[in-house]
Amino acid sequence: MKEELKIFYQIFTTTKDAIEKFMNMLDPVIQNATDDHERLYYHHIFEEEEQRLSRLVELIPLISKFEKEKDEKDFAPTNNEFNRLLQELNLEKFGLHNFVEHLDLALFRFTDEERSTMLNQLREVSYSDYQQVKAMLLEINQRFDNDYVDPHAHHDHDHDHLDRAGTTSAAAPVVPAAKYKKGFTVGSLI
Repeated sequence: MKEELKIFYQIFTTTKDAIEKFMNMLDPVIQNATDDHERLYYHHIFEEEEQRLSRLVELIPLISKFEKEKDEKDFAPTNNEFNRLLQELNLEKFGLHNFVEHLDLALFRFTDEERSTMLNQLREVSYSDYQQVKAMLLEINQRFDNDYVDPHAHHDHDHDHLDRAGTTSAAAPVVPAAKYKKGFTVGSLI
């Protein structure tokens, strides 16, 4: 788990920096919007990323704390703080997904070379990070529950547009609700 935590730390530190760059680009657009629609549209995206930023400010030190833990018993479902870490990681998986979509939306509007280059670079890294986080969380969930089925796999299946390569992502197969088994999962932790 310690190696995974190092990767999560790197991904979410990189994400935090990317969000800050994105927000810095959006701020003058919001301030100089030509109409209320444009202002509201980008302000909404800005606020969502601002909320993510505040969560990352708490998540990154939590990852770091567990990364430094010496005892493997700390990485167990009985540890409430570890459960909280897993919940936060799962939430940020969706945050990365949304960030990629926000970058895609911005690419429709910002076609000048400087901003589109920056947005494409942020998107490429963020999409790769999202795929890695998704795979890592799936594996962690399966470690705690051998019958684990990702209850959100349909979400990725329905959002193949994130994969610009034109291929569908390696998301878990779609499972009908009748096969869903309630168990210990990152998303169901209390």
